[in-house]
Amino acid sequence: MKKLALLATLVAAVAGSVAVSGAFASVPSPSFAAQQTGFTCGVYDENGGTFITTQSSDTLYNSGKEQLHCWGQSPSGGNGTYVVYSGFACGLMYTGISVNPANKDTVSKTGASALTCFNDGFSAPASSASVGAR
Repeated sequence: MKKLALLATLVAAVAGSVAVSGAFASVPSPSFAAQQTGFTCGVYDENGGTFITTQSSDTLYNSGKEQLHCWGQSPSGGNGTYVVYSGFACGLMYTGISVNPANKDTVSKTGASALTCFNDGFSAPASSASVGAR
């Protein structure tokens, strides 16, 4: 009886392993159509000015949604206050200017700036923007 129970456990373990392997094998390829990294990008500093960084990525998804991320350290090193800018126009690489109200640049107390912009159906024709991909 113990051998039968051991055999049943072993069969169940092998079946579970095969199921897990099959699940990983069926993971779809990335859901984005295009992506760029390392381009120049303008981000806000703690005083509302802009500076350039190359710590950046812009991803165009198969759905048509586009998302831009840029990170940089303010040359002045921050002023000890936390600042959030939002709702501004932002230049995206693939779909032009985004005027999405969800566009946001968060600047930490130490001057670390994190910009995120989306198109999400709020994009306008390409023109110059105050921040974003350049």
